[in-house]
Amino acid sequence: YVAAAGLFALKTMDYSLRNVVNEMVYQPLDFESRYLGKEVVGVFANRFGKSGMSMILSLLAPLGVGVPQLSQLAVAVGSIWTASSVWLSRCLV
Repeated sequence: YVAAAGLFALKTMDYSLRNVVNEMVYQPLDFESRYLGKEVVGVFANRFGKSGMSMILSLLAPLGVGVPQLSQLAVAVGSIWTASSVWLSRCLV
């Protein structure tokens, strides 16, 4: 029951946060850019992102890459993503 409750909480937060953040990203755009952006993200990023990540993780597991290395990689990628988001927001505003 603990695992089911944890999975339920994870999926609930993921669904609620993803929808809110997804809409917030498109707010500063005009209607046509927003429509095109949502289509591109919906078709390519959502579909290829999950399958691509599972393939990458499947390839890294036999190489001995464990949870600590993946955690460090996640922090590094998140930092790069945050820095590029801040930079882009300053360039566009």
